[in-house]
Amino acid sequence: MHPLIDTSRFPVGLDIDYTSPEEVEAVKALTAVAEAFVHSYHWTPPIESLTLAFGVGPMIGLFLMRFEPGGLPEDRERWVVVGDLPSMHFETDDTPTPDIALDLYCAIAENWGENVLHSRDLSDSYPLDVPQTEDNARMLLSRVDFIRTEIIPLAQ
Repeated sequence: MHPLIDTSRFPVGLDIDYTSPEEVEAVKALTAVAEAFVHSYHWTPPIESLTLAFGVGPMIGLFLMRFEPGGLPEDRERWVVVGDLPSMHFETDDTPTPDIALDLYCAIAENWGENVLHSRDLSDSYPLDVPQTEDNARMLLSRVDFIRTEIIPLAQ
């Protein structure tokens, strides 16, 4: 049995005031983007909840999507990343905390960016909904560097 991610400390980020009016509005906007993103797919079983795990609005929001009981226990949850970067969802198997989940997001995005920059096959890369241009790859790789150095430490 796979234990569910502990959400009791969500949202994480000691330096982020999730109660300030500006942050509340930014989190609302990120939540709306996350809801639109996840509802653009047909999930079986249906979504039970979408919980903010970490956010720096409007740049990035990490949500834990939990499905209603009924499927395989290991498929009960997924991480969702949205913001002013390509949206993505992925498994929680090896990513039990927000900082590790954000690091995996970076690794997946970096794979796509490097493959685009070097004109490699993208069939094994996450299918980002972004035109496959050198400019987009460079912007994404720059954002990945920023997330790794400035954002992930806030999520620990």
